[in-house]
Amino acid sequence: MITVVVLSAILLLLIAYFYFRSKFSQGQFHHYASMQVNYLFQDRPGQYSGDYRTKSGVFVFKTERKDEELRNVVIKQVKPNHPALVVNLEQIVVVPFESKSGDSDVSVRFKLLKKKIDLNELEGKGIRIAGVLNFANRKSKNFSTVLPIGEMYQSQVR
Repeated sequence: MITVVVLSAILLLLIAYFYFRSKFSQGQFHHYASMQVNYLFQDRPGQYSGDYRTKSGVFVFKTERKDEELRNVVIKQVKPNHPALVVNLEQIVVVPFESKSGDSDVSVRFKLLKKKIDLNELEGKGIRIAGVLNFANRKSKNFSTVLPIGEMYQSQVR
C-alpha cells in the first residue's frame, strides 16, 4: 500500500515538473521575441513541391525581437494542431535579426493531407514551435511555445 502511494506521489511530481517546465519555456520565448504566424496556400498544384497531385502551402513566421542581444531564433520543430496539415522540416529554420529594425520573416512549407479543407478553418488553430534562442553575450536558451495561426498572408500584403 505504501509503495503505491509513494509511486503515485512520484508520478504526480514528475507530471507537475514537466507541466511547469513547459509553461516556463513558453514564457521565455515571449519575453525575448514575439511571433505571428500566417499561412498561404499554393495558387496551383505543384507550385511549391513539384508534385502536381499534392496541395500545399507555407506558414509565414513574422518575428520581432524584444531583446537587443537576441541574434537569431533557430526553429527545429513545427507541428500544426490540425489533422489535415503536415510539416516536414528537412533542415532547421533560422530567423536572423541582423537589421536595425529587429524584425524578420521566414516561411516553412506544409502539405495538405486532405484535399477538401475549409480555408477559414486554419485561423485560430494552434501551431507548436520549438527551437533555440541565440544571444550575443549570453547562453542560448531552448524554447517551446504554441502560437495561434492568424489570417491568410495575402490579405495582409494587399
